[in-house]
Amino acid sequence: MNRYILIGILGVISGILCAQADVPLAWSGRKGDAVDAKAAGRISPWWTAVGEGHFDLSFWLSCIGQPGTYLTTWFLAECISGQNAVLGISLKICTFIGAYTGLLFHAAACIKPLVYRAVAKEVSAQTAQKAMDAVDKYSRIPSLVSGIVLFLIETVIIVIAILTNALAVPEWCILLNPVGALPILLIARRMHLKIGGALGIGSAFLGIVLIVAGIR
Repeated sequence: MNRYILIGILGVISGILCAQADVPLAWSGRKGDAVDAKAAGRISPWWTAVGEGHFDLSFWLSCIGQPGTYLTTWFLAECISGQNAVLGISLKICTFIGAYTGLLFHAAACIKPLVYRAVAKEVSAQTAQKAMDAVDKYSRIPSLVSGIVLFLIETVIIVIAILTNALAVPEWCILLNPVGALPILLIARRMHLKIGGALGIGSAFLGIVLIVAGIR
């Protein structure tokens, strides 16, 4: 078993962990409560009704899972570089940017409910909102960059690499990325399945792409 297959397997596991890390931010965990995909971006009433461990779980799942996802894209870049150096280095740059913005993005999403829990019972709703805005001060731009780079730009690079044979995998692999994960996520939500966000699922898919590349 070569290193690409091993890292690909790690990438699949890591992507699943990251996907599950999104669940506590979008769902209270209480039976009967719906998944709220926008919960990470705004105050949710259930933030004060669950324990701190709910958000601790989200952070640590992401913290443990993210390194494996970045290794996956780095090794995909290695595979691509032999045929197309420009695409390879572009994907490495995206991986580097994602590695220092991704965890900040998720940490900020976990910190907001913890801060809100601490102040909501002591201050007015307006002051609590100001506290939430303060948490966003440093994370807003890195979060935006992280989302664009990891969700869109990396997907475009890998799709181009597959279509130009810079990445030696079957063309159906162009579906295995964060954008390709969106339809699956929408179907899962209609079925009331809590499988996490598109970035985590897409990262797991990229692990599969690396496994296929390693086999070939």
